[in-house]
Amino acid sequence: MILKDIVKSIHQWLYKHRIALGIIVLYSVVALSLMAPMASSKIIFSVSDTPSHIGYIAQARTAIIEGQFPLRVAPLEDNSWRYPGFQFYSQLPYFIGGWFYKLVTPNNPYEAYKLVIILALTIGGFYIYKLSFKLTQSRIAGVLAGISYMSAPYFLNNIHARGAFTEAIAQGIFPIVLYYVIQCYLTGKRRYLILSSISWFCLAVTHIITFVYGTLFIALLALIVVIQTRKTDFTFSRLIPPFLGYGLGWLLAFYFLAPVVFISPYLSIRKQINVINPFGTNTYTPLANLLSPTSLPAEPSQTGLAATYGLHPAVGWILLAAWGVVTYYYYFSPSLPPKLQQTRPYMLGLLWVFGVALFLTWSPIDIWSILPRQLWVTQFTFRFLTHVMWAGALLTAYATVLIFRRRLDRRHLIIGILVIVLASRPWLPAPKGTLTVDELKKEPLFRYSGALDYLYRPPIRTLYGKAELPLLHPDWIPGYSTWNTFVNHPLLLEAELRYPAWEEGENPVLFIEGEVSLENIADTATLEVHIDGKVIGSFPLVSRELKEEVSFPPLPESSNDFGLKFVVNGATRDGQPLNIRVRQLFLEGLLPKHTLIPVTETEDNCQQQGVSTVCEITVTEEANIIQLPVLYYPDMLKVWVNDQRFKKIFAVHYRDYNLTGLDLKPGTYTIRTTFHGLAWANWISGLAWLGLISLIILPNFGRFKD
Repeated sequence: MILKDIVKSIHQWLYKHRIALGIIVLYSVVALSLMAPMASSKIIFSVSDTPSHIGYIAQARTAIIEGQFPLRVAPLEDNSWRYPGFQFYSQLPYFIGGWFYKLVTPNNPYEAYKLVIILALTIGGFYIYKLSFKLTQSRIAGVLAGISYMSAPYFLNNIHARGAFTEAIAQGIFPIVLYYVIQCYLTGKRRYLILSSISWFCLAVTHIITFVYGTLFIALLALIVVIQTRKTDFTFSRLIPPFLGYGLGWLLAFYFLAPVVFISPYLSIRKQINVINPFGTNTYTPLANLLSPTSLPAEPSQTGLAATYGLHPAVGWILLAAWGVVTYYYYFSPSLPPKLQQTRPYMLGLLWVFGVALFLTWSPIDIWSILPRQLWVTQFTFRFLTHVMWAGALLTAYATVLIFRRRLDRRHLIIGILVIVLASRPWLPAPKGTLTVDELKKEPLFRYSGALDYLYRPPIRTLYGKAELPLLHPDWIPGYSTWNTFVNHPLLLEAELRYPAWEEGENPVLFIEGEVSLENIADTATLEVHIDGKVIGSFPLVSRELKEEVSFPPLPESSNDFGLKFVVNGATRDGQPLNIRVRQLFLEGLLPKHTLIPVTETEDNCQQQGVSTVCEITVTEEANIIQLPVLYYPDMLKVWVNDQRFKKIFAVHYRDYNLTGLDLKPGTYTIRTTFHGLAWANWISGLAWLGLISLIILPNFGRFKD
């Protein structure tokens, strides 16, 4: 009897939601078809960053098995030194992908990656449909709007050309955010406030750039709607629920957002953001290409391909036509259909969002120089096409109703689907790649496209004996050349790096060991070591093996720092700087309080136990500083020494990494280190989640009721 009742309830639920379920099935089929360039399960469509994101999904699975919740640290990246890529970059897409990889596709992270994208495409399209239906009261127009969003050129560019996994997932989440913000405004119901805050949270922990600019463009839409309705259908109290939903979303994600706000100024990626004006990237988006009916590179090349294969940002003629149709009917038609009159303010708001976002994408004038530098976080102007997409998709629903009025039927739906999907065909590039899933599984790393972005880069304030000296300038910008330095350790010649002066009683001796590319030396060559412009050592480069030492002369008493520089005298056969691959570059002769047990020694005595790195270390009289195999981030690590909380930790350089250092007296210690994030931000988020749960389970909690 109980089983019969359950079956009956399921049948009733399915019948009640049959239309929504049918649309989800349709969108799933469309999403699957749009993933055609990734049809293979063995060979990865490996252009741009796709392999990196698949590697992160593999690492997310490892993090989940470790017990990380939420995800914070990529377990294998940067020598397994606990690189917090999830903490600063993105969490939700990898969390979902990691669970898919663990439970659904246990042998293939690429399949898990594709499942997350298909889910994002389907959900994004479905919520555009829901919002379109609400605004136009036309189900057919809503279905077509959802498909136009899913098949928008920039959505497909992010998936296939750029491999911009987290941004593509954010494009799937954004329609959910928009839908519940509008529902909060229109109804003020508690359930919409709850869902709005959760959707904002999901967007925030998925893609910061979409979160920031999504906030601004929703605010623009809201401003226009409020201005249009201020005398007829507006009270300030209607703004309270959406504002509360947004604020609660911030608090829910504060454990993620606070480090981004307060720690990111000291991360390497911030230097990139501060110097790259988005105006310089509008070469990707000339107006002709944005309006092009087919996928074409922005600039001619020998091969006829863009620098990034398949990256041809465009609006798409479906969305352009919708904008043109709605503009005509809004400004020049004597009347609108009755069912559109009530949402006419949204129509105007969407026209403005579309136009402003398109203008910023094109950027014919450098407005960025007068805008706050924080807005440079967008990096590329083509990212504004996300906001062209959602505005254009909703305008597609309006345009469909305006053109066909009451004559819309299933024939229009079928033909409309075919036209929209076929119009997206040029942005589905032919698959390229040789990387196999099995090869990636052996080394699932993020590599140069993200392994350096979130390294903590404070200035060096103290010299440490036996600490490997940096090879890059403090102001280096993450990219392939710097990744090459991290991996291959080439000595950067003729670039001066400044270091703090050593203390009285210390007599630094520089040790350098490396490998010289002798075959590139034209005749003879020598390596010179300079301090503040003076030569303190010179070595002939006559052997492939380089192993030398040089004593530093005393510094003037007034000196607070000194400049160290390496210069090669002698010509090379190819005219390029001589490649010297560094194995070791460190100082000795410093006091024990400034001499460390280097990571090359401590690492052998450490092991990973769940989310903690546990080390058994013996400190001697000769070296008091322990360099742990854990990347240093201020206030984000918890360290226990012999089961007692230890707070006096600091950064100790190892080449261009900053590892965690501890100053301990001689003895043997058990040291446990955990990346924990900002404790105060974690508490704020924890309390916000408790408040949200209370709002869900307690019907009288709060002033908003359903």
